Amino acid sequence: MATMIRHPAAVCGAEQLFYFRRTYQLADPGRAAIRVMAEARYKLWINGYFVACGPLRGNRHMRYYDEWDVTPFLVSGNNEFRVTLLGLEMGDAPEQGEPQLCGVLRSAGTYLAIDGSVIDGGNEVAIGTDAAWECAEETHVRFTPQFAVGMNEHIEPGFGTDLKWVPARPLRDPVRVVGDKCPFGVVRATMAQERTIPPMTYIPGQFTFRDGYYDAGELMTGYLVLRAKGKGKITLTCGECFVRGNQKEFVKGDRTDTTGYLAGHDDTFVVAGELTYESFWFRTFRYVRIVTEGSVEIQSLEYRETGYPLSVSGQYDFGGERENALWAISLRTLRRCMQETYTDCPYYEQLQYCMDTYSQMLYTFMITDDTRLARRAIEDFAMSWRPGYLTEARAPATQRQYIPGFSLFYILMLNMYEARTGKWEDIRPYLPVMDGILDWFDRQRNGAGLIATSDMWDFVDWADPWRRNEGAPVVEPGAGIAVYSLMYVYTLRRAARLQRLAGRGAVAAEYEIRADEMAECVQTHCYDAGRGLYTDSEQGGAVSQHTQIWAVLAELVDGDAARDILRRSLALDAKAGYAYAYLWFRALEKADCYELSEEMMQDFYTLLDKHCTTIPETPLPYSRSECHAWGAVALYEFTTMILGVKLTDDKTRSIVVSPRTAGRDHAAGDAYTKWGRVRVRWAVEEDRMTLEIQAPDTVPVEVTVPRGYAKYVVLLNGKQIPPLAIR
Repeated sequence: MATMIRHPAAVCGAEQLFYFRRTYQLADPGRAAIRVMAEARYKLWINGYFVACGPLRGNRHMRYYDEWDVTPFLVSGNNEFRVTLLGLEMGDAPEQGEPQLCGVLRSAGTYLAIDGSVIDGGNEVAIGTDAAWECAEETHVRFTPQFAVGMNEHIEPGFGTDLKWVPARPLRDPVRVVGDKCPFGVVRATMAQERTIPPMTYIPGQFTFRDGYYDAGELMTGYLVLRAKGKGKITLTCGECFVRGNQKEFVKGDRTDTTGYLAGHDDTFVVAGELTYESFWFRTFRYVRIVTEGSVEIQSLEYRETGYPLSVSGQYDFGGERENALWAISLRTLRRCMQETYTDCPYYEQLQYCMDTYSQMLYTFMITDDTRLARRAIEDFAMSWRPGYLTEARAPATQRQYIPGFSLFYILMLNMYEARTGKWEDIRPYLPVMDGILDWFDRQRNGAGLIATSDMWDFVDWADPWRRNEGAPVVEPGAGIAVYSLMYVYTLRRAARLQRLAGRGAVAAEYEIRADEMAECVQTHCYDAGRGLYTDSEQGGAVSQHTQIWAVLAELVDGDAARDILRRSLALDAKAGYAYAYLWFRALEKADCYELSEEMMQDFYTLLDKHCTTIPETPLPYSRSECHAWGAVALYEFTTMILGVKLTDDKTRSIVVSPRTAGRDHAAGDAYTKWGRVRVRWAVEEDRMTLEIQAPDTVPVEVTVPRGYAKYVVLLNGKQIPPLAIR
C-alpha cells in the first residue's frame, strides 16, 4: 500500500483528532477505487459527501484495510479528499482505568494510508497519501470515557474552523498487506488484510420532538448530527429509556413514559457562532435530551442510522398480532447488536462477547444465508486464544477478560457453524484452539472430578440470587461448578463430532471417554435424590434451573426423569434469564415438555405491553441494557417451532418440517438451512390442516404434522405428499 502519513504533532499512544486533505484536479473522471488504512479510526469525505468510516476493527493479530469505489463522488474539476482521523490511547495501561472504544484495537501510532487510482480521460491517475497532503490538529475537542460506554465528545468554540494546516509527514515504512514480502520475517502492527464484511449502513433519520425530548420512535444506533447557533452551552444526553430513580439505582416500566429520569451520558458543546457537528462515534438512543445555557439556539438534530447491512427477505406471519410484534422487536434487537462485530449491547460495552455471539449467530442463520459476520467472529475469538489457557470472553478488546464458560461456547460456536452452514473448511483451522480449551478444563478438575472455580469470572447468568456474586453460582472456592461440569460434558461430545469430521477418530474417542467420566462425577456428587434435582456443586444445598437445563442437554437424564426435573425447576429462585432462554427452550424440547416454555414466553410478550422496541438484557425491572440480542430468541423459536423447520441429527442428511399450531390458525415464513432456504405456509380451517413447503430438491424433507385434525394436505414443492408422522 501507499506511504503512511501523520501529523508532525502526533504523539504515540495519545488521544488526538486530526484532519487531512488534498485536492485532485480531474478533467473527466471515470472509475475510481481506493484502499484506506488508518490508526485508530477515520471518516472519509469527498467533495463534502460522506463516503465511509473505518477501518474495520482488527483483532490481536490482524488489522484490516478498506477498499471503496469512490466513482460516484468525483466530478470534473477540483476534487477534495478530506479525512478526519482519531488517535487513541493504548487502552490497557494501568493508569488509564476504563478506556473508551475498548473494542477498537490499536497500536501506539496515529497514521493514514491511502492508495488507489482514477481513470481520467482514459489515463490512470494515482491517488495516495504522500507529502502533498496537508493536515491540521483539532484542539477544540476532547473525549471522555464513561464506564462501559464507547466515548463522549466535548466541543469548544473554534471546532472545525480554528485550524493550522501544515504539510503531512510521510513515514518511512509503507503499510504491508497480506501477501507482501516481510523483510527478515518482521511483521509490524500495521500488517493488514482486506476487510471481510460489507460497509455499515449510513441512512438519514429524523426525530420527533415531544414532551421536551427528541424521540427516534425506536431504539436506534446512529451518528448524531447537530446544528446550532448563538452563544452558550449545549448538553446532549442519549438514553435508551426513562427510569424511576437515578443513574445508578432505578427501575423501568413503560418505555414511552417520559416523566422519569433519562438515564444516559452527556456530550457537551460550547457554541460561539454557528456549529454543525456529526458525532465521530455512533450513539445508541431512543430518546435524546438537550439542555441549553445562554442564547444558543438548536436549529436541528438528526441522525444517520448505522449497523451491519443484514438483509432479511422473508415475509413472516406467525398467526397473531402479538407474535408478529415480538418477532419485530427481536429482529430489531439483533440488528442493533450487529455492527462491525456482533456486540453484546450497543449502548454499553459494544463488545463481542462469546456467549452472546453464539446465540446471535444462531439467530442470524435462521433468517439469512449471510455468514460473513459469523466467520469474522470465529476468527476474532481464535486470535484471542492464549495457548495453554482459554479464549478471551470478548474479542476484539484492548483489555483481556476471561470467563471460562464462554470458551466452551466458542467450541459450540464452531460446531453450530459447521452444522448450520456445512462450511467445514471455515472452522477446521481452529481445531487446535478447541483442543487447547478442552485441555484447560481437564486440568481444572478438583478432587471430586468436577470443574472447579477459577481465579477469573465464573459467570453463568444474571439469575437474581447470583447478582451479588456477579452472575456466578454461589459455591466455595475450589468447589466444583456443576453448570460448567455439565457444559463440559455437552461440549466434549460436540467436539468429538468435529474431530470425527477431521478424521481424528482416536481423539474423538478420547473426548467421549472424558465426557462419560465427567457425567459420572456429576451424577455421583451433585444429584440430590431426595429433591430430585442436581445441586450447583458437590457441596449440596443450592440448586438452580441452569444446572437442570444442562443435565438434560448433556443427557444425564431423559424421558420422564428429564421432564420431572425441568418441572421442579420452575419453582426455583435461580431461574434462567434471557441469556439462557434458548438453552431453556432446547432442554424443554429435548425432554418433550415444550409446553413449559409458556411462562418465559409470557415474559417476552410482556415487553410489548411496556412498549419496548428491543429486548432488554434481563427480564428484571432494573435491567441495565435495553438491547441484548441473546434475548432475540423468538427468531429461533418461531422459525423452528411455529414454522417447524429443523435440522435432523448430524448423521442424517435431511430437513424436518414439524410445525406446532398451539391454537394458531395460520403461519408463514422462511428459514435457512445448510442446503438453502425453506419456505413454509400452513393454515387450519375447522378440522383440516394445509401445509405448503418449498425446499431445496437436493435433500430429503421429512414432514410431521400435529395431532387433532381430521384431514391433512401437505404440498412439497407443489406436489402433494403424505406426512411421515402425526405427533
